Amino acid sequence: MTGIQKTVIVMVAAVAVVIGLTVNKVTRPAPLDREQLSRAGIFLFEQPRSIPEVSMRSAADEPWGREDLVGQWDLLFFGYTFCPDICPTTMAELRQVVTSLPDDQRERMQVTMVSVDPNRDTPDQMSSYLGFFNAGFKGATGEPDELAQLAQALSVAYIEPDTSTENYLVDHSGQVILVDPQGQYAGFIRPPLKPQELAQWLPRVMQQ
Repeated sequence: MTGIQKTVIVMVAAVAVVIGLTVNKVTRPAPLDREQLSRAGIFLFEQPRSIPEVSMRSAADEPWGREDLVGQWDLLFFGYTFCPDICPTTMAELRQVVTSLPDDQRERMQVTMVSVDPNRDTPDQMSSYLGFFNAGFKGATGEPDELAQLAQALSVAYIEPDTSTENYLVDHSGQVILVDPQGQYAGFIRPPLKPQELAQWLPRVMQQ
Protein backbone atom coordinates (compact mmCIF):
# COMPACT_ATOMS: atom_id res chain seq x y z
CA MET A 1 0.00 0.00 0.00
CA THR A 2 1.43 3.35 -1.04
CA GLY A 3 1.65 6.41 1.15
CA ILE A 4 -1.07 8.10 -0.90
CA GLN A 5 -3.41 5.14 -0.41
CA LYS A 6 -2.82 5.21 3.34
CA THR A 7 -3.51 8.93 3.41
CA VAL A 8 -6.76 8.47 1.48
CA ILE A 9 -7.90 5.69 3.84
CA VAL A 10 -7.16 7.83 6.90
CA MET A 11 -9.02 10.79 5.39
CA VAL A 12 -12.04 8.64 4.49
CA ALA A 13 -12.12 7.21 8.01
CA ALA A 14 -11.90 10.69 9.51
CA VAL A 15 -14.74 11.95 7.32
CA ALA A 16 -16.85 8.93 8.31
CA VAL A 17 -16.30 9.70 11.99
CA VAL A 18 -17.28 13.34 11.50
CA ILE A 19 -20.40 12.36 9.55
CA GLY A 20 -21.32 9.80 12.20
CA LEU A 21 -21.00 12.34 14.99
CA THR A 22 -23.02 14.88 13.02
CA VAL A 23 -25.82 12.41 12.25
CA ASN A 24 -25.91 11.33 15.88
CA LYS A 25 -26.16 14.93 16.99
CA VAL A 26 -28.97 15.64 14.54
CA THR A 27 -31.00 12.47 15.15
CA ARG A 28 -30.58 12.30 18.92
CA PRO A 29 -33.51 14.03 20.67
CA ALA A 30 -32.54 17.36 22.18
CA PRO A 31 -32.62 17.45 25.99
CA LEU A 32 -35.98 18.53 27.31
CA ASP A 33 -36.23 22.01 28.77
CA ARG A 34 -37.79 21.34 32.16
CA GLU A 35 -38.78 24.97 32.61
CA GLN A 36 -40.77 24.88 29.37
CA LEU A 37 -42.24 21.53 30.37
CA SER A 38 -43.37 22.95 33.69
CA ARG A 39 -45.08 25.85 31.91
CA ALA A 40 -47.02 23.22 29.95
CA GLY A 41 -47.87 21.53 33.25
CA ILE A 42 -45.56 18.53 32.75
CA PHE A 43 -43.26 17.46 35.58
CA LEU A 44 -40.82 14.59 35.00
CA PHE A 45 -38.82 12.81 37.69
CA GLU A 46 -35.05 12.54 37.38
CA GLN A 47 -35.52 8.78 37.72
CA PRO A 48 -38.84 6.98 37.03
CA ARG A 49 -40.42 5.36 40.07
CA SER A 50 -41.69 1.81 40.38
CA ILE A 51 -45.40 1.02 40.40
CA PRO A 52 -46.59 -1.84 42.63
CA GLU A 53 -48.35 -4.92 41.38
CA VAL A 54 -52.11 -4.59 41.88
CA SER A 55 -55.03 -6.88 41.15
CA MET A 56 -57.89 -4.85 39.70
CA ARG A 57 -60.57 -5.14 37.01
CA SER A 58 -60.79 -3.32 33.71
CA ALA A 59 -63.84 -1.67 32.18
CA ALA A 60 -63.96 -4.75 29.94
CA ASP A 61 -64.34 -6.82 33.14
CA GLU A 62 -60.93 -8.41 32.71
CA PRO A 63 -57.98 -8.56 35.12
CA TRP A 64 -56.01 -5.31 35.15
CA GLY A 65 -52.67 -4.58 36.76
CA ARG A 66 -49.23 -3.09 36.31
CA GLU A 67 -48.51 -5.33 33.32
CA ASP A 68 -51.21 -3.45 31.41
CA LEU A 69 -49.05 -0.34 31.68
CA VAL A 70 -46.08 -1.91 29.91
CA GLY A 71 -45.38 -1.47 26.20
CA GLN A 72 -46.78 2.01 25.62
CA TRP A 73 -46.99 5.42 27.24
CA ASP A 74 -49.95 5.73 29.59
CA LEU A 75 -51.88 8.67 30.98
CA LEU A 76 -53.76 7.69 34.14
CA PHE A 77 -56.51 9.84 35.59
CA PHE A 78 -58.15 8.97 38.90
CA GLY A 79 -61.81 9.97 38.86
CA TYR A 80 -65.30 8.49 38.62
CA THR A 81 -68.16 8.44 36.17
CA PHE A 82 -70.68 10.24 38.41
CA CYS A 83 -68.28 13.17 38.88
CA PRO A 84 -70.14 16.36 37.89
CA ASP A 85 -67.26 18.60 36.84
CA ILE A 86 -63.51 17.90 36.89
CA CYS A 87 -63.74 14.36 35.50
CA PRO A 88 -65.71 14.96 32.29
CA THR A 89 -63.68 18.13 31.70
CA THR A 90 -60.37 16.32 32.15
CA MET A 91 -61.40 13.37 29.98
CA ALA A 92 -62.55 15.71 27.21
CA GLU A 93 -59.23 17.57 27.40
CA LEU A 94 -57.30 14.29 27.26
CA ARG A 95 -59.28 13.34 24.19
CA GLN A 96 -58.26 16.64 22.62
CA VAL A 97 -54.61 15.97 23.47
CA VAL A 98 -54.54 12.39 22.17
CA THR A 99 -56.36 13.14 18.93
CA SER A 100 -53.89 15.98 18.28
CA LEU A 101 -50.85 13.67 18.42
CA PRO A 102 -49.21 12.38 15.23
CA ASP A 103 -50.64 9.00 14.21
CA ASP A 104 -47.58 6.95 15.20
CA GLN A 105 -47.44 8.52 18.66
CA ARG A 106 -51.19 8.33 19.15
CA GLU A 107 -50.87 4.57 18.74
CA ARG A 108 -48.26 4.51 21.50
CA MET A 109 -50.35 6.50 24.00
CA GLN A 110 -53.10 4.96 26.13
CA VAL A 111 -55.45 6.90 28.41
CA THR A 112 -56.92 5.01 31.35
CA MET A 113 -59.41 6.30 33.88
CA VAL A 114 -58.96 4.66 37.28
CA SER A 115 -62.24 4.88 39.15
CA VAL A 116 -62.16 5.80 42.83
CA ASP A 117 -65.86 4.87 43.07
CA PRO A 118 -65.98 1.07 42.64
CA ASN A 119 -69.34 1.00 44.40
CA ARG A 120 -71.10 2.55 41.39
CA ASP A 121 -68.53 2.23 38.60
CA THR A 122 -69.23 -1.26 37.35
CA PRO A 123 -67.55 -2.43 34.13
CA ASP A 124 -70.73 -1.68 32.17
CA GLN A 125 -71.02 1.79 33.69
CA MET A 126 -67.38 2.60 32.93
CA SER A 127 -67.55 1.23 29.39
CA SER A 128 -70.62 3.31 28.64
CA TYR A 129 -69.05 6.45 30.10
CA LEU A 130 -65.70 6.04 28.34
CA GLY A 131 -67.41 5.25 25.05
CA PHE A 132 -68.88 8.74 25.09
CA PHE A 133 -65.42 10.16 24.42
CA ASN A 134 -64.92 7.86 21.41
CA ALA A 135 -61.14 7.85 21.79
CA GLY A 136 -60.25 4.29 22.77
CA PHE A 137 -59.96 5.20 26.44
CA LYS A 138 -59.74 2.36 28.94
CA GLY A 139 -60.92 2.08 32.51
CA ALA A 140 -60.02 0.20 35.67
CA THR A 141 -61.08 -0.04 39.28
CA GLY A 142 -60.70 -2.40 42.20
CA GLU A 143 -61.19 -3.15 45.85
CA PRO A 144 -60.50 -0.24 48.24
CA ASP A 145 -57.16 -1.63 49.44
CA GLU A 146 -55.89 -2.18 45.88
CA LEU A 147 -57.01 1.30 44.83
CA ALA A 148 -55.37 2.84 47.88
CA GLN A 149 -52.09 1.04 47.20
CA LEU A 150 -51.96 2.24 43.60
CA ALA A 151 -53.05 5.79 44.44
CA GLN A 152 -50.49 6.10 47.23
CA ALA A 153 -47.67 4.92 44.95
CA LEU A 154 -48.68 7.56 42.39
CA SER A 155 -49.19 10.37 44.95
CA VAL A 156 -52.90 10.60 44.14
CA ALA A 157 -55.22 11.72 46.93
CA TYR A 158 -58.88 10.85 47.33
CA ILE A 159 -61.33 10.40 50.20
CA GLU A 160 -63.47 7.29 50.41
CA PRO A 161 -67.09 8.50 50.42
CA ASP A 162 -70.05 7.61 52.57
CA THR A 163 -71.79 5.35 50.08
CA SER A 164 -74.95 5.18 52.21
CA THR A 165 -75.97 8.67 51.10
CA GLU A 166 -77.70 9.27 47.78
CA ASN A 167 -75.79 11.00 44.99
CA TYR A 168 -72.60 11.14 47.04
CA LEU A 169 -69.49 12.84 45.71
CA VAL A 170 -65.88 11.65 45.90
CA ASP A 171 -63.17 14.19 46.65
CA HIS A 172 -60.02 13.47 44.63
CA SER A 173 -56.98 15.20 43.21
CA GLY A 174 -56.87 16.14 39.54
CA GLN A 175 -53.36 15.45 38.26
CA VAL A 176 -52.77 13.09 35.34
CA ILE A 177 -50.12 10.41 35.89
CA LEU A 178 -47.53 9.77 33.16
CA VAL A 179 -46.30 6.17 32.90
CA ASP A 180 -43.45 5.21 30.57
CA PRO A 181 -43.38 2.07 28.35
CA GLN A 182 -41.49 0.17 31.06
CA GLY A 183 -44.52 0.58 33.32
CA GLN A 184 -42.82 3.09 35.60
CA TYR A 185 -44.14 6.30 37.12
CA ALA A 186 -42.33 8.88 34.98
CA GLY A 187 -44.03 12.07 36.16
CA PHE A 188 -47.35 13.88 36.20
CA ILE A 189 -49.34 16.63 34.52
CA ARG A 190 -50.66 19.33 36.81
CA PRO A 191 -54.21 20.65 36.40
CA PRO A 192 -55.71 22.60 34.81
CA LEU A 193 -54.63 20.85 31.63
CA LYS A 194 -53.36 22.83 28.65
CA PRO A 195 -54.28 20.62 25.68
CA GLN A 196 -52.48 22.59 22.97
CA GLU A 197 -49.23 22.77 24.91
CA LEU A 198 -49.47 19.13 25.95
CA ALA A 199 -49.98 18.07 22.33
CA GLN A 200 -46.79 19.98 21.51
CA TRP A 201 -44.60 18.64 24.31
CA LEU A 202 -45.77 15.07 24.93
CA PRO A 203 -44.35 13.82 21.59
CA ARG A 204 -40.94 15.12 22.66
CA VAL A 205 -41.29 13.42 26.04
CA MET A 206 -42.14 10.17 24.25
CA GLN A 207 -38.95 10.43 22.16
CA GLN A 208 -36.65 10.45 25.18
